[in-house]
Amino acid sequence: MIAVGDGLTLNSGTLSSSSFNLGSLPLQTNLLPEDQIVVTNAGTSQLVGLNQVRELFTAGSNITIDANGIISTSSVGGGTNYSLSGLSSVQVIASGDLVGVSQSGADHTITYANLLDGLTIDLASPAAAASDGDTLWVGQASNVMLRQSLSAIWPWISGKLASWTRPIIELIGNTSLNGAVHNNAVLICSSPLLISIGAGSIGSGFSCELINASSGMVTFSSGILTSNGSSGLSPYQCASIQCITYSAGTTVFASISAGSTATVAPGQVTGLTASSVASSVVGLSWSAPGLGGSVSVYSIQYRITGTTTWGIAGQNNGSLNFVVTGLQSVTSYDFAVNAINNVGTGPTSSVLTTTTSSGATLPGAPTSVTASNITSSSMTFSWSPPTSGGVGMVYTVQYRVTGQSAWVVAASNLSGTTTNLSNLTASTSYDIRITASLSGGSGPPSTAVTAQTLQLAGLVTGIVWNLAPTGTFAHGSGAIGVNVHVTPASAAVQFGFSTSSSLPPTSWVTGVFVNSDLWGQYLPTPATPGSWFGWAEGTDGSSPTAYATPFTVT
Repeated sequence: MIAVGDGLTLNSGTLSSSSFNLGSLPLQTNLLPEDQIVVTNAGTSQLVGLNQVRELFTAGSNITIDANGIISTSSVGGGTNYSLSGLSSVQVIASGDLVGVSQSGADHTITYANLLDGLTIDLASPAAAASDGDTLWVGQASNVMLRQSLSAIWPWISGKLASWTRPIIELIGNTSLNGAVHNNAVLICSSPLLISIGAGSIGSGFSCELINASSGMVTFSSGILTSNGSSGLSPYQCASIQCITYSAGTTVFASISAGSTATVAPGQVTGLTASSVASSVVGLSWSAPGLGGSVSVYSIQYRITGTTTWGIAGQNNGSLNFVVTGLQSVTSYDFAVNAINNVGTGPTSSVLTTTTSSGATLPGAPTSVTASNITSSSMTFSWSPPTSGGVGMVYTVQYRVTGQSAWVVAASNLSGTTTNLSNLTASTSYDIRITASLSGGSGPPSTAVTAQTLQLAGLVTGIVWNLAPTGTFAHGSGAIGVNVHVTPASAAVQFGFSTSSSLPPTSWVTGVFVNSDLWGQYLPTPATPGSWFGWAEGTDGSSPTAYATPFTVT
């Protein structure tokens, strides 16, 4: 009899293959390198040796596979393929992060906090008071950590103290003292200001020096006790300020220098002269005031001639001379000096005007300045060239309303010796001066000439008195009403009183339009007894008209 094996079937005499039954195979309990297994490739079953299957696997980092196919890990750092430098790095480590350690030949991990046994700087136990034997880490010329004692550090610190200086801080405005900014500093007040103490801004042990280098007072706020009971520092006084906490509380105390004993301000400086003049410096000298209190300092001011704002050139401690530096060459400057003490500032000296020099030859001052063709709004000026100068001379014409300090340039770079000023105000006095210039600079200005524009003609052509002052009035008491009819009716007039019917008043009051052609005003009663005349004229000075009958002031 024939038996049908696995994978075959016999049916009605027909032998055919069937599905292979793996369960019918005998069990292999021990794999050997020479054993084979069945694999299917594209539907075809094939045999593959076990050694071929093992070749599909390779050992990774820190992993080994021996000849028998045993997979195991290698010791940290022991394998030839393992490297710490190949791992990714971190910038910050936390207390719970793991650190690798080897203990009794076995590899383990431990948290960073446990590795340090909890002694991170913020978890460390408080130390006792410092002593000379205390040590700390230090790196000297390398990253190798060495041990250093506190007693060894002190000679280094004390050697640095010799070169330490206190910071200098200039104060230019009201200031609240602050321990983080002003402690152990020297504070210079360059202008009058208020010193105050902010709440909690300084503490016990705070100290600073305060110097008043200004010409005014430096005032203390409430809460600052002073050694002399004053409310601040006079010019050029100083104070030592301390904040102290003791059994009575916290106190801010200012010990103030004695300062000057003057009881009145100084008098006026006299005799201001230019002792030397160069292109950028002017030396000044003067005489001390003959009146007033003793002088602590002199303050020297200057400005370019024709400007209105004074600058401080400097101050000195009682010397009668000073050199002003940093000036422009060939420029006219005004100089003045004030004497100052702890009481106040004396009157300003007379103004000295001088012009800085230049290396080049400069022209002299033009001469023979004259005014002609004067109208109510214009005038013509002519002059003669200076007696010293050179080729290429040009002129600058300046003018100002008489009594004012600032000059206005009317024309410049004129090659001729005549010019016309226009757009002037009627009945107004003007000062005019001429300056000659060469390429190297300008000479001194000419002597100023004064001329007055004419009155506007014909604004008021007729005045008829309607209400004139008559009778008797008490001097300096009340006001007197007046009014006049004016031709033309829209032309403004002004009123005044004079003791003469031929000489007009010295002061006028502009009238008020009443109606039609009538203009009027109330004038203060003259303060001087006597006979007085009423006057009216156009505001431009046209048609001056006196009322023929005087009135009496008693």
